[in-house]
Amino acid sequence: MKEALVALNTITQDGVIGGYAIGGAIGASFYIEATSTEDIDAFVFLAPAKGSSLISLAPIYDALKKIGGVVEKEHVRFGNWPVQILPAYKPLVEDALHESQAVEFAGVPTRIFTPEYLCAIALDTGRTKDYYRVAMFIEQGAVDMNLLRSLVDRYGLSAKVKNVSNWESQNG
Repeated sequence: MKEALVALNTITQDGVIGGYAIGGAIGASFYIEATSTEDIDAFVFLAPAKGSSLISLAPIYDALKKIGGVVEKEHVRFGNWPVQILPAYKPLVEDALHESQAVEFAGVPTRIFTPEYLCAIALDTGRTKDYYRVAMFIEQGAVDMNLLRSLVDRYGLSAKVKNVSNWESQNG
């Protein structure tokens, strides 16, 4: 994973992307018991496009290939780790990127989403495994419930919390 993080830092420093933060299961593993995952979800601010209003990930993939990445469908592999590049596609993700935290992994600086934004994005995504992850954050006391409730309200996620098995125990 270290090689992938170095690559993301490189393309940030080179101005290919405007910044990134790790989300998904890898981001969650900084706060709760790790779950299995197949890739690194790297959410990115896209650098301003030159002369076009269309969004393209091609410059990112090209830059990652130049520094040793191998493109495999929607991923770019570094060593054993496929990286999925996900643009900040809605206000929730944009805010999560702005609020991300600086951490180190194997001596490499990186950024990860806060627990509350990881949970809000998981609720928004709405897969069974995402609801399970939110329940794990709650069970392990790894999320500020007041802040999470605020995000749920702000981003219209109230209908989705019924899918989290232990939500009511924290919000009775």
